[in-house]
Amino acid sequence: MFFSVAAAQKGMGIAPPRFEIVAPAGSTLTKVLNVFSHDLPDQIIDVAVIDWWLDPEGTVQELPAGANPYSAASWLAVDTNPFSLVSGSAHSLRFSVTVPPADGSLAGSYWAAIAFTTRPNPEKSDSGLAVLVKTRVLEIVYVTIQGTEQPAAALQGLSMQAGADGERFIIADILNKSNVYLRLKGDLRFINSQGETVKQIALPIRVLLRDGLVRYRLQLPEDLPDDVVLATIEVQPEGPNKSYGGPTLYGEINLQ
Repeated sequence: MFFSVAAAQKGMGIAPPRFEIVAPAGSTLTKVLNVFSHDLPDQIIDVAVIDWWLDPEGTVQELPAGANPYSAASWLAVDTNPFSLVSGSAHSLRFSVTVPPADGSLAGSYWAAIAFTTRPNPEKSDSGLAVLVKTRVLEIVYVTIQGTEQPAAALQGLSMQAGADGERFIIADILNKSNVYLRLKGDLRFINSQGETVKQIALPIRVLLRDGLVRYRLQLPEDLPDDVVLATIEVQPEGPNKSYGGPTLYGEINLQ
């Protein structure tokens, strides 16, 4: 089965790829998404609401609905009847999010996903055998309870690691200490003995879930000047809907 969070090269796509909702407790909102095909024949699409998690490397782990302690699966109302997706066209789907009333324990961010899965279609392989191909894409839905956000993150560890082929990697672990999901943006800089930045690399943007850990494994470039003595990492967390995500995280490691 081919799997994607937003779209596949050949399969389905979703627009928008995610919803980031900030809403008061007790409110109901309605949203519309579009499912479209990428160079596929007509398909029957099955719909389900599921939970998911990200491991430290950023791989999506699919979970049954209700398995995540911060599950918003029960908050999503969507028509889960199968539908036909005509090749080269789009199918609009409306869903609603109903946030439970405030009870003193409801705070921070919750999330779930609407999963769209093609019914298996036989395709001929190079050997002439029929292969059953199934594609699944996820529409990610984040819901943050308005007024309860408490963003905070910590750089838990920064170390150097040697690879099997002699490469060197900087390992940076960032822990979410807040009650909301965060988006991480930042830079890796290399400093020479005169205190000058001789190389700067933008870090890949990563999502850090509640109680989650993100691990950056960053290979040192082979073209670093000989007088580079220090590597610094600076990460700015961003909260839901680009809100304040806490102070900038900073760390440094000696390369000599």
